[in-house]
Amino acid sequence: MKKETSFIRGHIDAYQVGLLSGWVYDESRPDAPISVSVYDGQSLVGGGVADIYREDLMQNGMGNGRHAFSIVLREPLDDGLHRLSLRESGTDIPIHVAPFEIRINQEWSAEISGVDAHAVMGQFRCTNPGKPSVSFAVFLDQIKIGEDTVGLNEKRDGYPFRYVLPAEAFDGMPHVISVVLADAQHQDVRAAYACVLGPIHAPWQSLLTDAKIANSLYAGLPVQATRRLAIFHDRMRAIMARGGNAEEIQNLMTVLQVLNEGYENRKKFPRLDLPRADNPDVSIIIPVHNKFELTYHCLASLIFSDNKCSYEVIVVDDCSKDKTTEIKDVVGNVEVIVNEENLGFLRNCNKAAQQARGRYILLLNNDTEVGNGWLDEMLAVFERFDKVGAVGAKLLYPNGKLQEAGGVVWDNGQPWNLGREGNPFDPQWNYVRQVDYLSGAALAVPRAVWDEVGGLSDEFAPAYYEDTDLAFKVRAAGYRTFYCPHAEVIHFEGMSHGRDTSTGFKKYQAINAPKFREKWADAYQNNGRVGAELWRNKERGVRFRALVIDYAIPQPDKDAGSYAAIQEMRLLQSHGFKLTFAAENLAHAGRYTADLQKMGVECIHAPFHVSIQDLLQKRGREFDLVYITRFDVAERHIDHIRKFTRAKVLFNNADLHFLRELRMHLSQGHTDLSGPLATRERELVLMRKVDAVLSYNESEHAVILSHNLRDDNIFKCPWVVPAHGHKTPFAEREGIAFLGGYRHLPNVEAVEFFVEKVMPALRAKGRDIKFHIFGSHPPKEFERFDSDDIVVEGYVESLDDVFEKCRVFIAPLLSGAGIKGKVLEAMSWGVPSVLSPVAAEATGLTNKISAMIAEEPEEWVDAILELYEDEKKWQFMSGNALTIARNNYSFEHGHKLMGKALGYLGFYAGKADAYAVAK
Repeated sequence: MKKETSFIRGHIDAYQVGLLSGWVYDESRPDAPISVSVYDGQSLVGGGVADIYREDLMQNGMGNGRHAFSIVLREPLDDGLHRLSLRESGTDIPIHVAPFEIRINQEWSAEISGVDAHAVMGQFRCTNPGKPSVSFAVFLDQIKIGEDTVGLNEKRDGYPFRYVLPAEAFDGMPHVISVVLADAQHQDVRAAYACVLGPIHAPWQSLLTDAKIANSLYAGLPVQATRRLAIFHDRMRAIMARGGNAEEIQNLMTVLQVLNEGYENRKKFPRLDLPRADNPDVSIIIPVHNKFELTYHCLASLIFSDNKCSYEVIVVDDCSKDKTTEIKDVVGNVEVIVNEENLGFLRNCNKAAQQARGRYILLLNNDTEVGNGWLDEMLAVFERFDKVGAVGAKLLYPNGKLQEAGGVVWDNGQPWNLGREGNPFDPQWNYVRQVDYLSGAALAVPRAVWDEVGGLSDEFAPAYYEDTDLAFKVRAAGYRTFYCPHAEVIHFEGMSHGRDTSTGFKKYQAINAPKFREKWADAYQNNGRVGAELWRNKERGVRFRALVIDYAIPQPDKDAGSYAAIQEMRLLQSHGFKLTFAAENLAHAGRYTADLQKMGVECIHAPFHVSIQDLLQKRGREFDLVYITRFDVAERHIDHIRKFTRAKVLFNNADLHFLRELRMHLSQGHTDLSGPLATRERELVLMRKVDAVLSYNESEHAVILSHNLRDDNIFKCPWVVPAHGHKTPFAEREGIAFLGGYRHLPNVEAVEFFVEKVMPALRAKGRDIKFHIFGSHPPKEFERFDSDDIVVEGYVESLDDVFEKCRVFIAPLLSGAGIKGKVLEAMSWGVPSVLSPVAAEATGLTNKISAMIAEEPEEWVDAILELYEDEKKWQFMSGNALTIARNNYSFEHGHKLMGKALGYLGFYAGKADAYAVAK
């Protein structure tokens, strides 16, 4: 029987308006405050410390009585049944509490639309509004600052509010504002909004006229200035890491000053130096006609932006009369083409492209300011997807509002700039997607594609519709056109050619429109009616739309389940699905969210949606499929999915939870199996509610069939791993290794078994073999294992550190279910493994042919030594395991497996390469 290191007990007293209260006590640490994690099923929903004093706890002999907690959950609980439990933070040890279940039946919702110069604004809604008014409370950083009452507005179908915030709140610092319905029957009706409350509110133009004010923290920086400070910090850190070149530092400081001062009324032009590139990756073409202050500002931003790729800048001077003629005296390393006659934007670009040296042609307006890393982000799209012919940037107004997120051409040939005047952080504008056209203000095309399609079409000279036409030519040649939201460019729209469409170059906007419509009528005729179903028409190259729900954003470098989730999304994309991903906590997970967005996945996060129910209620009609992982997650949302969508539900069980629980109970010697049996009933009921089930393990298919008496809708879930193979030879390897995420208790149990049972027997053989314990979140208890032959390595960024160094991989799992990603990784690297029967399940590995399977400690020792000391045997096992990985776990094989389940549901998409899938 497994011996527990400590017994932590507690109680959940109450849940009200997002606040969970109770107590936690560890009798082995009577005066220690316990860090608590709150789980709703398997989902982490909050955390805090049990350190509040309660006299009743003191009187009942609980140490110093400071063991109560009051925890604000990350998000309100949405409609449905919730089962809350507690674990100790860090160790993930379960805290023994009585079952706490709560069912939320929410008719009410709340939203905050924004904060103006003085007040927070928003609205409360009710599915059956009957009250003439409701009361609510306002909190600033979780501190109550006031109450108010608002009446029903029948025209707006809700209770709109506007609450004036106290003046002292406007301190230029970030704050979280929340509103909560005060009436107790409106349980957990709240909304939150994070923002910086600036003390001075003025147009950005006014701030830019005075550099001292614009640079003052007291005044509140313009949006672009705050971005520059972050870039400057990163650039300086990089320069200092290289030794701190004085000229480079001075150039950077001059550029920052130039950018913060702005282009307006500029009379002085300090010397700037662009980077030198003998063999540039990119040729940036900037056509100009006068307006040198704009061009100078644009070039300064190019210098300021930190990019790994190299570039040259070609300025095409279209008969300027101002200081543009002296540009080479002011800016170093700039290439200049001077026209003898005015050619206009289009012919200038084509002329410059003829002498460009880069592998990519990038058109850039001179009335722009580029963001940090913009060039790397655009090039990454070409690398990440196949058949990419053009990539456009996200265009912003100087005040931070969205100007353009790609373009759509409707079925009448009318083009629209998508997202205009919208929020640039809105999830719908922040994932890579295929679009109809991309603005020539910041547009990249591979040189080979540019030449193939003949560059910009001369029929649209001197300007307008040439970029739209180019996108259609690129697609007609068999390539794709992508919008890249992570490449941000501020566009001072109208500064070059003005806004009057009746004079100057702008008049060609009206002249060229009918030319474009006639030329491409066949290509755009099915693009949708003007303004209709923008959610459908803002992207191209997809056939179906799927909502993917899981408990958190995948972190593929932290756990195998996250890696699997990423691959499953890629497989769905390969079948023509546009994906919208929603984590239950609706958190933005930094680079992990950005990585999904760069794959072409729309990532929903707060405050744009406040719950999964909110998302389904507002956008449920968009989705053809809901792909949902883990039974407790599906259990919480299945009723809302059925209510608000007509989508088919494809459920990935990840593993049979009740089987995993049952095995853990038995391995620990527990005789009370009521918990696993209760989970079994919930899990099987859920499977009867969905349309199809994916499971990694064929043995689990049989278990499901035996209970639900149906197997026509159960399919093998694909697992994709690239067959890496290995480079490091047998003789240069040392040690045995295990890899796992230790918030998953079977991995903790496996390490403890191996250290306590197998390592002593291995030492008794007189062999000095080190055991390396890799993986994220190792519990504190592992510190006691540290010794000469046991090394707790912890998290590793690269799996090379595991599979290119160890000689034998082990997976001594005593419990668990599903398929084990760590085992498949070892197979894909061709590293021979010693496995428990549980670890070997569903992998296709055979004992003594492609892996060694062991149960008793003596069997483990014999198997490890055989592989560790016999190179011939090692090579035999390595080759066989790698062959299985190549045959059974390739992307192509996974595409076929996923296709079987999707075909059963009625989704047929044709060839795998017909859709853009991130590499």
